[in-house]
Amino acid sequence: MRIKRTYIGRYHLIAPKYRLIEQFLLSQIKSGKYGPGTRLPTEQELMEKFGASRETVRKALDRLVVRGIIVRKPGVGSFVNSEKTNHLVGIIVQQITSYIFPYVVFGAEDYLFRNGYKLLLGNASEDPSREKQIIEEWVESGVTGLIVDPVYSATRRCNRDYMKSLVKQGIKVVLVHSDWNIEGAGCVVLDDTYGGTKAAEVFHQHGHKRVAVLYKSIHLPSFARAMSFIQRARELGFEKIYEKSFNVSEFTGVPMQMAYELLTMPKQLRPTAVFCYNDATALQLQLVAKRLGLTIPDDLSVIGFDDAPIGDFRDVLTSFAHPKEDVGRKAAEILLKMLSGGEAEKYVFQPEFIERSSVAPPRA
Repeated sequence: MRIKRTYIGRYHLIAPKYRLIEQFLLSQIKSGKYGPGTRLPTEQELMEKFGASRETVRKALDRLVVRGIIVRKPGVGSFVNSEKTNHLVGIIVQQITSYIFPYVVFGAEDYLFRNGYKLLLGNASEDPSREKQIIEEWVESGVTGLIVDPVYSATRRCNRDYMKSLVKQGIKVVLVHSDWNIEGAGCVVLDDTYGGTKAAEVFHQHGHKRVAVLYKSIHLPSFARAMSFIQRARELGFEKIYEKSFNVSEFTGVPMQMAYELLTMPKQLRPTAVFCYNDATALQLQLVAKRLGLTIPDDLSVIGFDDAPIGDFRDVLTSFAHPKEDVGRKAAEILLKMLSGGEAEKYVFQPEFIERSSVAPPRA
């Protein structure tokens, strides 16, 4: 598709042609030139005005239909939606291919659908810039409600200030998994400190002396789990407490390198128990242990988090249940209350500890 350079207000943009058509129609609607129920220019007129193909024009119109801004009547034309209520909200997640997020989205979508709302789905791909760009497009298109599972939530690269500005503009925002304590924003989180504290206590009860935590430092829930584990481990007086963190996606394989560094230490120094911030990381630890000839739990005890569907290892791994669909459903419930004039709420889920066979006393 050809790219055209254009100026919109003070912003210098390079956008595909369907976006230019979409932005043009949006500006005409917002200016009042086309009011509720008014017929928009025909496809042919838009094709001639922008030198675009029919397919390009239809893509622009379809995007506006999905957002609830216009309605299309076959054989008649496209019209500005005359409904006063915007029944469209957006949900953006860190990585849609991750094993947690599809379930969170399903829970939210189910609740929204049953209450007459449509859902826009955004995938940040663990990129703060992409996250912000998607949300900006949605807000520009008139979306007034957002559910956001923010990326890089424990770092300065996060979009916390941007979220605060959206709330001040009147956009209703519900954060998922990361609590930034933004006044006026809703929040749905897990009690992550409970997970870290409980993991340390379980290892202590089984007689371990050398323990480690493997976590993602850029993710606020992961950081909270790790810090609570370390704090409780210190209180319990473990001989050695190893901390291994990574600042990229766990699906890059970096946790395997961290696991290798831990498990190739001299036997008298090597940790006998490891708490992993999620099950995907625990699985990588298990793969490294297997390659090194170490068995779970005889040579190494492991606790994960999420109780994720990750194959046969799930039947073995001691973990914490993540109420995935309930998290999405609760976020949608809070958001719709806010859109109806209610106050922002914070809800904390208590993760259930699920004990399986990946934890045992260390070998003498």
